[in-house]
Amino acid sequence: MQPKAHYDAIEKGFKACHIRRESDIRRAGCWTNDALESAYLTNLPRALLRVMAGFHKDGGRFYLRRAIEKPDPELCRKVFPMVEVWQERINRGREHDDQSIAANGFLQMLRQLSVVFLQDLVPLQELYPRLSIWNAPLFQDPQYITFKKLMNEAPIPQDLALQMAMPLMHDYIHAMHIDVSAHLASLTHNIEQQSQRTSQFLDDLLSGRVPFSLQVDPSYIQNSHQSFTPSAPSTSLPITTSTAAINTTISNVGIPAQHTNNTPTNNVITTSSTADDPPHYKMSRGITNLYDLWREWHTGLSGSPAVFELERTWKTKWRRGDDKWVNRCVTIIREIQAYQEKYKLTPEAALKEIDDRRIVLGNKSINWMYENRTKWTIRVEE
Repeated sequence: MQPKAHYDAIEKGFKACHIRRESDIRRAGCWTNDALESAYLTNLPRALLRVMAGFHKDGGRFYLRRAIEKPDPELCRKVFPMVEVWQERINRGREHDDQSIAANGFLQMLRQLSVVFLQDLVPLQELYPRLSIWNAPLFQDPQYITFKKLMNEAPIPQDLALQMAMPLMHDYIHAMHIDVSAHLASLTHNIEQQSQRTSQFLDDLLSGRVPFSLQVDPSYIQNSHQSFTPSAPSTSLPITTSTAAINTTISNVGIPAQHTNNTPTNNVITTSSTADDPPHYKMSRGITNLYDLWREWHTGLSGSPAVFELERTWKTKWRRGDDKWVNRCVTIIREIQAYQEKYKLTPEAALKEIDDRRIVLGNKSINWMYENRTKWTIRVEE
């Protein structure tokens, strides 16, 4: 077959590789074997090698990503620790006219190899993570771990080119990028927290664990002579009048609790309190698990007062006819605390064990947990 049979296709291919000269075509196609090429030149032209490797044909832009970051000299000395010892011996020999050029050159080579060795090991460790060599003390050294992190964060070629051409501009853009990233991270964190609080509040509101109060202007009611009717058919609006304002409370009918047919409907009432008039808070009947009961007792449900604080401040004055349910909840809380102390657990761990036990027993109600305390106050293995 004549070479011209595929000349056009070959020329287009070489044009894409930036080797259109005849000499380059001959060398790339191995169509010449004169003495100059066989003795002094490589088989392939450099322009072709650069383009095939992904760099510009003109050269000067070649780089190795792993060679951008230089290891710390102290870390390099740990690769070949005896280099400095022998270097000192060679230096002492020079003082007595005992020169060893080969030995000194060998030590210089080891110093350079220590740099290349460390730079090559980082990508090799990612490719072959199960090699036994990675158990060596050198690879557990904090300096090597720091160097490995810097290697993985090495700049891409575009960043490197900008840094070399305009270092001040690069530093300014880099600092701006850090500030903007930190600001965005802070905003994201705040938004996530706000979203979590809103989600928790809506969950408590829909499940009937928190009150929903309205304050109506009495003059508006007297002037309009209109009755206020809630839009939701499952809610009622009892209105009580005072000299300052009308405190109204919607009695929320929450999502029905599972396996709690004997649990009363949730009805939470809160009114403003003074030094002599304690607040009136009715504990939620919509609670179906011990986590919410613990939260209502110690921290309160979505802005409602903590029952523990009400008990400590007002004793039983705030209950106003809710003593039976509160006493049952107090008993359950004390049993959880006793369980925690008995088995030396954190409150979270004790709650998890007991609530998991409640679910295993059939997703029992809070009322059932009070009446059957002996079934969950002792661990199963006992």
